[in-house]
This record gives sequence, C-alpha cells and structure tokens, in this order.
Amino acid sequence: MNCDICERVHHPKRLPFLCAVDARNELYEGRIANAKILMEKEVIESQVNRLLANSDASPGTPAGHRSSRAYLENCASEEYKARETTERIIASADRLRDEVAAARKEIEERRAAVARKKSAIASASQGIPARRNRELDETRKAIKMTKYNWDREYEAMTQYKAALCMEVAKLYRLQRVRRGNPVRFEYKIGGLDIVDLQNMNSVQPELLSASLGHITHLLFLASHYLAIRLPAEITPPHNDYPRPTIFSLSSSYQHGEVAFPGSSPIPPDPRDRQFANVPFPRPLFIDKPLTTLAKEDPATYNAFLEAVCLLGYDIVWLCRTQGVPVGDNNNNFDAFAGIGRNMYNLLINSSLQRNPQQIADDIGKQIAVSDGNEPTELGKAAPRMGLYSHGSGHAFLGSATGNDLMRNFKLPNPIKLMDKLKSKLNHENTIPEWEVLEDDAWAPDDADDGVLVGGARPKPKIGERGARFGFDSYMSVNTVKSAGSGDHPPLVISTATNGKDREKGEKGSNGWTKVKPR
Repeated sequence: MNCDICERVHHPKRLPFLCAVDARNELYEGRIANAKILMEKEVIESQVNRLLANSDASPGTPAGHRSSRAYLENCASEEYKARETTERIIASADRLRDEVAAARKEIEERRAAVARKKSAIASASQGIPARRNRELDETRKAIKMTKYNWDREYEAMTQYKAALCMEVAKLYRLQRVRRGNPVRFEYKIGGLDIVDLQNMNSVQPELLSASLGHITHLLFLASHYLAIRLPAEITPPHNDYPRPTIFSLSSSYQHGEVAFPGSSPIPPDPRDRQFANVPFPRPLFIDKPLTTLAKEDPATYNAFLEAVCLLGYDIVWLCRTQGVPVGDNNNNFDAFAGIGRNMYNLLINSSLQRNPQQIADDIGKQIAVSDGNEPTELGKAAPRMGLYSHGSGHAFLGSATGNDLMRNFKLPNPIKLMDKLKSKLNHENTIPEWEVLEDDAWAPDDADDGVLVGGARPKPKIGERGARFGFDSYMSVNTVKSAGSGDHPPLVISTATNGKDREKGEKGSNGWTKVKPR
C-alpha cells in the first residue's frame, strides 16, 4: 500500500515510517492476529457453555450421573473455602490465646507487686509509733535549742543596747548632782542644767535651747540604738536645718521633706500624692524669754510649749516601753515635767551591766519547761532596757504582746499636758515685770502727774550720769488713780537702788526701773 502523503511503497526494513499511514499499515498484522484469537476464544467458550448446560450438577442428581469435571471443580472450590475459613478461625483463636496468656501474666505480676507492697507496709507499720515519738522528741529538742540560742543571742543584744545607751549618756555627761539639805537632786547634761518644764520662765533662752538640744540629740541616739520609733517624730539638726524640732503625734512619719521653721518652704513634688499636706514642725528652741515670747508671739509660744510637752511625752513613753518606772506611774504632770530625771533613770540607772555567766543563768531559768511542756518565751517577760523594739523579730513591739503592753500605758494627750504646763507657767508669772528706762524718761513732764519720793534731786556731777537716781524714786499718780478705779492691779512703788545693788542686777543696765501696769 502506498502512502497517501509521500506516495511511496511501504517496506518495513528498507524504508522507515514517514507518516501516519505507514504506522497504520504496520499495525494491521497484529490486529488481524488478535481478531483470530478472539474468534477462537468465542468458539471455545460456546462449547463449554453448551457442555455445562447439558450436564446435570444439581444436588439431587446422583454422583454417578454427574459430570465428573464440574463436580470435582465444585468440591475443590468448597474445600478451598473451608480451609481458608478454618485458617482464619485458627489464627483468631491463637491471637485470643496469646492475649489471655498475656493478661494472666500481667495479673500475676500485679498480684506479686501488691503482695510485696503489703509486706513492706506491714513491716514498716510495725515501728511507726516508736519512730514517730522519736522524731517528735528530736524536733522538740531542736526547737528548744533554737529558742535557747535565739533568746541567748537576743539577751546579749539587749545588754549591748543598754551599754551603748549608757556610754552615749556618759559621753554627753548626763549626771545627777546632789544638793542642799534636805537632799535634792539636780540633773546636768554637757555641763548645763537640765531645766524642769515647770521652771522655764526664769531660764535664759540660750540656756534653755542648748539644754533641750542636748536632750533631743541624746534621746534621738538612744532611740536609734534601741531600734525604737518614738510616737512624736524628732528631727535633729542636719544640713540646712540648724536646730531640732518635733512633730505632733498625728503628723509624725506621715510627711516628706520639711523645711526648717522660718525658712522658705520646700515646694512639694506634684507627682508625690502621698505627702501633699506638709505638717508644721514644733520648735524645740526659743530666742526670747518665755514671758516676752508669750506677749510678742503667742503662736510661737504655744508651739514651743507643745514641743516640750511632746518631748516629755516621748521620754516617758520610751521609759515605759523599756520597763523604767516613771514616778508612781499615775501619769501626773510632774512625771512628764522632770525630763532630766527621766533621762537619767532611763540611760544610767536602768543600764546595769551583768557578766556573761549571769546572762546564761537568766536564760537557763527562762528555758525552764512549764506544765504544758513549752519553754517560757523571752518575749513574754516583763519589759526591761533593750528588750522590746521595732527593729527585731524577737520581742517585736508591734506584735500582739507589744500591743498588749502598749495598751496598758494609758498616757495622757500631749495637748492636755500643754494646757497644764501653760496654766502653771502663767500662774508663776505673777511677779511684776521691770523694764529699763534711760535718764530722759525721768525728766519732769507737765503732762505727767508724778510724786517724787526721797527729797529734791541734787545736780549730778560731771561724769556721774544718773547718780541722782540712787536715793529717790518716781510714782505715777495716774497709776494710783487707775488702781483705785479697779482697771489695773494695785500700785507697786519702785524703790531706787544704790550703786552696789545695781551691780547685782542685770549686767550693763545703768538706767531706772519702774513697774509696768498689767
């Protein structure tokens, strides 16, 4: 067959395929052979079907009348099915048998483990009560020993605190001086007299300020060594803060940085909301005598009286917390006014040193076992110097025992103490006040109604200024009249002083004195 495209005769060896027609011609022989095979298969299949249709393979047909080939094939097929089913059943049985064996083995292992645990528990439970009691006894002994060591160390610390307080008191030369007959005691610090609060009117302001400054600094150091936070906060002198001050009970420890009284206030930080209100510190110093200060600046006078009352309150409170008796503990005003006596009893009398053997004996007595098999705690003992503080967990003053101790104090309010002190100072200020006058103040004046006592005034010599004032005095008639009308107290005539008497008076005063009406 020629190709439709190239028009060449096909030859399988000499000429290759150049187009689809050549390929189609190449496949014709295979297709013809396949058709022959299919035709032969169809003929064979028809023969088999005819033979099977003619044979009787029903179960009712006797075996001898059946076709032997079909019967054998059916029997072989049934045998194969039965064998396959049997193998599958046997495999399943073997698998179940293995699972049962594994489960039995696991059960035996668990039983053995349970038996071992039971035997271990039985053997362990035999000595439990004895071991428990032994461990409890060892724990109790360890606790007792720990408490013993803790109490011993804290007792030594209390001794060190008391020793530090006494040493700083000695460095400040805090001492008691015996005077007169009957015996009375005066207290000094740094060579200065410690002024009783009830006798402040007759004390110079410099001496009073210096004495209070020493007492304040000594109290601040003692509270630092004892790790005690005083109820009224004390601000000692520091940079840009030349003199000591004290805060009230309500404003103590509730503020930020505070400026010195009289100086420019420190502007508060707008970001700090906690210390928005800055309290006013009470001064523990004065620059004028109390009588003058009470007239010229009552606000400063009241603030100073409140400050010294707060200082006395701090000293009494510290004495109570350290087991130092203050008078008869009845909270009378004299117990708060004697700040020198209280400081001496706190820092000197109560700081008795004991040797280590005595400390060990005291601790041994405190570890004695009570009826409840509990050792006596050192923190529950009676207060003494250095025992209770705010700086240690042992005998903490803010604990339940410390709160019970503080509730038993029942101290008065410092404001009430200030009122009592103010009334006492005003009651003592009944002596008329004298003022120094120059010579011109005694010159005759037509507007003055006066009476000269002692005769005529001689003419003074040259260089003897004010010599005529040695033997006469001046009395105001107006004062007599006003005294008679009841507007002023009775007249007090000021007598003149001679030269020797003037030397005993105030240094540098060379004028005349007269009574100021009240």
